[in-house]
Amino acid sequence: MGRRITVFLDDDVIEALNEHTQVSPLSRSEIMGVALRRFLRDERRRARTPAPTARIAQRIAAGDLPSRKLDGRRVPARGAPWSN
Repeated sequence: MGRRITVFLDDDVIEALNEHTQVSPLSRSEIMGVALRRFLRDERRRARTPAPTARIAQRIAAGDLPSRKLDGRRVPARGAPWSN
């Protein structure tokens, strides 16, 4: 059983998906389902392995490392919050 959802995809992604669908026995919905399952599986794996910054934060919280104050005006701008 499944549900219908609507997503926005860039034109180049749609073109690539259509090209792949022409040579694949799977439908576009099936291809998108497989891709999304793989993505979520990989993200769960990444979430299970703590990043180096998480380990440092744990050590600071435990008192093993000294923390240092940051001046918000000097913190370099990073990418958008959704960029990985």
